[in-house]
Amino acid sequence: MQVATIKIPVPESLRQRMDKAAGEDWPAIARQAFESHLERMALRGSADAKLGPVIDRLQASKARYDERQKRAGFGRGYAWARDRAEFHDLQQVVDAPDYRTAADVVRRTRGFSQRDEFGDAALPSDEMWEGFVDGATALYGDVVDNL
Repeated sequence: MQVATIKIPVPESLRQRMDKAAGEDWPAIARQAFESHLERMALRGSADAKLGPVIDRLQASKARYDERQKRAGFGRGYAWARDRAEFHDLQQVVDAPDYRTAADVVRRTRGFSQRDEFGDAALPSDEMWEGFVDGATALYGDVVDNL
């Protein structure tokens, strides 16, 4: 069997720790790691060909789930804006640079309770928060259009 030699750069701190571990067969350890990695790659490669339909199905399922979350959040955000928000709170939500910042504005408003607004979804998803902000923003737009 022909053997090739390769150089592997490692951080100096790792090299020092390796030097302290006297008696280890580092080339054998590296060969075993390379073999193991190549086996995993081969398994993944054959699995990837079979996973195409599964991936497509799960991506479509995730898209449907995300859309349901956004719709639910929209309704809750619109209701919060209509029933409990103050105008200046809505103005800050609308002026926020992104929905995460807008969600932080909502969380800081007096009387806001995540549990009351989201019910069973006490830890709402990003999609639900995005929908919530969109709902609050829509109500703000409806009000401003009628001023």
